[in-house]
Amino acid sequence: MQYTPALLSSASNHLQKIFNVEVRHTKSLEELLYQLSDVVHHLLQHDLPRLLHILYRVDVDERKVKEALTANSEEVIAERITRLIIKRELQKAQIRFRYSNN
Repeated sequence: MQYTPALLSSASNHLQKIFNVEVRHTKSLEELLYQLSDVVHHLLQHDLPRLLHILYRVDVDERKVKEALTANSEEVIAERITRLIIKRELQKAQIRFRYSNN
């Protein structure tokens, strides 16, 4: 699915605040995934409580997170979790845009 630059920017900005990391301006979903995947992987290894707090704050479906945790490698787990986080943030950004234009 293609997202507008405004939606990607909104989601990126919000994720930057949540993760408290610098997220470079991204033009694609894959760039955002690549940037955040490393952060999620680091949290998975070194600060699981913080990652769980972020997942709760972003409101990622717990069943989907449990599914993601079944992967064989931490890299794949981090990528799957990152995809879930980004997908949820994009959904919220779409809602914000929809209701801010009314």
